[in-house]
Amino acid sequence: MRVRISYPLNRKSPLYPGTPPVSIEAFRSIGRGDSANSCIITLPGHAGTHIDLPRHFCSSGGTAVDLLGAETTVEPVYCIDLPKPRGDSITPGDLRHLGVPGDARGLLVRTGFFRYRSSDPEIYTREHPWVHPGVVGILREKLPALILFGVDTISISNPVQRNMGHEAHRSFLCEKPPIMLLEDLDLSQENLSRYPWKLTIYPLFLDELDGVPVIVFLEQSL
Repeated sequence: MRVRISYPLNRKSPLYPGTPPVSIEAFRSIGRGDSANSCIITLPGHAGTHIDLPRHFCSSGGTAVDLLGAETTVEPVYCIDLPKPRGDSITPGDLRHLGVPGDARGLLVRTGFFRYRSSDPEIYTREHPWVHPGVVGILREKLPALILFGVDTISISNPVQRNMGHEAHRSFLCEKPPIMLLEDLDLSQENLSRYPWKLTIYPLFLDELDGVPVIVFLEQSL
């Protein structure tokens, strides 16, 4: 079974507050007398389903070209159901009894907040659950092989808790080894917590970037 857990990226994709919008403008136009239609697409590195790399919060941290390939596979990856209401935090206590094997290379947290993405983008981008900085220490202790952490929210940081969000980002990305972050994941499919998965990442652009939109698939791990 293969499951896509990334959202298509377009001009209507919800973005973290303050992020410049995705734009598409005509570069050549048949209507203006050109031989063909061609456009320029401008998008933020943290638009849609995207990955945060260490350079996002660490000036000397690794970039997309350092840590990703045209296709990057992480295995095994586990998904846990952790329902959270608007504005609540994911705390160290929530993860103290994970029930996830210690060999995990990736962990996905399904808060259920994906349900607001289409129905109420304002709530999705401004009132989403966020990750307490203390979570990272628990994860590093219990899952020492972890290199990837993903959530079904626009970010691990909430606009109301920016300082906490910055601290959490630094704890994930700047400490050694870094734990890359997948944000704005589509974890709407049921029963993702049943199996270990192989997760494959396809970055839309590969260069010296601190973050990049990605296409992500899960396949049941053998």
